[in-house]
Amino acid sequence: MMAIYFIWVQFNVAYIGITVAKSAEGFIVDVVEQEAWSAKSGIRTGDRILLLDGLPPEEHPELMLTGDIKDAASILIERQEERLFFDFSDIKQQPLSFNLTVVPMLLFTLFYLFSIFIAYKKSDDRSAVFLILFFMSVPLGFLAAGAGVRGDLPSYVFMKLCIITVPLMFLQFLGAYFESWGIRVLPLRMRYIFSTLLLIWLGIEWMNAMATGQQFLTGSNFRVVVLFALEMLCVWMVSFKLYFDYRNTQHSSLLKYMIIGNVGAFAPFIILYILPLLLLKVELVAAAVAASFFLVLPLVYMYLVASNQLLDIEFIIGRLRYYCLIAVIPALLLVPIIGALLRQEPFHLVQWLQAFLVIYVGIIVFLYLKELMDLKLRTRLIKGAHRYEQSLEAFSRKMANVMTIKELEQSLAHEALSLLPIHSVSFLERDMTTSYVSLKKNHGLIPPPHIVPQIQHAAERLRVGEYVKLVGGCCYMIGQSQQEQHLMWISDKDNRMEFNHDERVWLRTMITYVGFVYENLQLIEGLVQNLNTKGTEKAPPWVLRLLFRLSEQERRKLASDLHDSALQDQLLWYRRLESLSNDNIELSAATKMELLNVQEGLLDVIHQIRETCNELRPPFLKEMGVVGALNDLCLRAQLNANYTVTFKHSEFRNMLDDEHVLTIYRITQELLRNSMKHSRATKVDVELFHDHRYIQYRFRDNGIGMEQERLQSSFQHMGLSGIRERVWSLEGEVAFQTAPGEGLEVDIRLPFPQHAAAPISEHLSG
Repeated sequence: MMAIYFIWVQFNVAYIGITVAKSAEGFIVDVVEQEAWSAKSGIRTGDRILLLDGLPPEEHPELMLTGDIKDAASILIERQEERLFFDFSDIKQQPLSFNLTVVPMLLFTLFYLFSIFIAYKKSDDRSAVFLILFFMSVPLGFLAAGAGVRGDLPSYVFMKLCIITVPLMFLQFLGAYFESWGIRVLPLRMRYIFSTLLLIWLGIEWMNAMATGQQFLTGSNFRVVVLFALEMLCVWMVSFKLYFDYRNTQHSSLLKYMIIGNVGAFAPFIILYILPLLLLKVELVAAAVAASFFLVLPLVYMYLVASNQLLDIEFIIGRLRYYCLIAVIPALLLVPIIGALLRQEPFHLVQWLQAFLVIYVGIIVFLYLKELMDLKLRTRLIKGAHRYEQSLEAFSRKMANVMTIKELEQSLAHEALSLLPIHSVSFLERDMTTSYVSLKKNHGLIPPPHIVPQIQHAAERLRVGEYVKLVGGCCYMIGQSQQEQHLMWISDKDNRMEFNHDERVWLRTMITYVGFVYENLQLIEGLVQNLNTKGTEKAPPWVLRLLFRLSEQERRKLASDLHDSALQDQLLWYRRLESLSNDNIELSAATKMELLNVQEGLLDVIHQIRETCNELRPPFLKEMGVVGALNDLCLRAQLNANYTVTFKHSEFRNMLDDEHVLTIYRITQELLRNSMKHSRATKVDVELFHDHRYIQYRFRDNGIGMEQERLQSSFQHMGLSGIRERVWSLEGEVAFQTAPGEGLEVDIRLPFPQHAAAPISEHLSG
């Protein structure tokens, strides 16, 4: 109701907005408000008022009391011996004020909607009540100001009371919000300080009214905004004190959020409007422009009350700080250029500041928009911009299965040659004692001999991930042992151009990642070599178990990364594509059909990623046990293959530990995959039994088989080597039987966990 009243006053009472000064020449127009009807009608500073509403100025009671003309039906003035009559009687002719009417109404509407939302979400929350009062005090005070400048006393009084109670309402909200956490926000002495400030202000207003003959509470707006600024400074002090007291607790992010909301909403109003009015006696920006930042309030505090979680705004704050810093120099350079283009006469100080603010804020907004455009359009407009990210993702997936340095170097060379326009990648070793450089492996052309002296001299200063530019290419340090440096030489681009920014970032990221993996593989290979028994072909079982545990950890990590990144991105793009094809009625039937085909293809990719995640990290393996896990695996394999699977088993209950269950699961997974890819089998039998001392596992298929002599050479290709090593890691026995046309039979015997080898920790400690 109050908002309706203020709006009614603005549309039914004229806003003249003239301040008059009395001199020997008579009553002279001293100030004309820019938003007032008088300014837009042509009344200027220096005009002499002859008649006001048909009366001489000295007979007009309001003018003699306040020195202002807030409302008038007509004014007769004299300007350079010419008399001009201005008629303000038809209120319908009054121009609409953007700063005093449009902006306050817009702010009130938005704050009112936000308040309804808060009341709906938190109807029984005491802090929400104070938050709503806090919300509504801001736009109502602004709306009342537009009615108060027209001489409406209730609006004027309400505006001042509203402004000075905004900080108090916020403190009440802050106290109620943290009360449930057992935190006391406002000490008793702080309440006395605020009460004292309010009483001091009331006393100043009263004394000013007595001295000037003005009505109480209708004095200068300037004193009100100064008091408001002081109150907000006190509020900020309370907020900062809370943050420093609780910055190491779970409330740290919440308090930071509140500080940003309050400073972001009120600091522009204080810095851009109140301080220039106080120091320079001018408005740096219009009050409505500065007040538009009040919208930060509902966006922040509505989220705090309506949500149980906080957004992570550290990234946004860091970006804002960075953009504010780099925007200073361009703004300082552009201000004089813009000033010279727009105006011939010199700028005043205020105009320079206004121009700087506009350009400075414009640059910051442009930088934010550029970042958003980069995310959406960069991969479309710049050829190959996304392939480097895809390469890093694919390479990280390959690393999960890399077990030797040789495989790592081969994968790295393949990625570099396929992605970069180069013709050669070579891996070198440099002896740190003699500086002798030897060639380990070459892909493409052999490096030119003249680079060897350069490497001998420059590689000594390199660290892992760093490179040195040579004639004809670059040399990267990818690993280092006690006696040797491991280097990778990459030839120059075929078009003789330098590597661009994306290529350099990709190379640096790839080499750094390879350096970590290289070091780990060196440790593992050295450990295996030191522990390997002389004259034997296989490593001790506990070493194999350690390696398989590391491998499974990498599989789980990779599956988690795929599920949380690639799969979620695919689902997001699928939903956007589905929305585009369903909501856009302007698309042709052929286009919709093509989009539908793309959707189906995307669903296939999503399904493949899900299947890959399930293979890397079998779900509910521990909960299902070995029988349930194998039964589920056989059912899924039968759906995707052309063979039938028969699974026979005895009851195991919970007799096996996780390591044994996972080993049997991985062996079955590999054998089923082999039957589908190589054996051409139509029938598969899987048997799993036990006699309380040993686990008996048998796998048979009716595939094409092969000669027994060829089986050894096919181990690596068919994945059978990994099966043998997994069995050995549990001190078991495995036998492979095959013949042409008779399929493949695998018999495995594993001791029960209580009869297995000693734990890995015992070997390490021994």
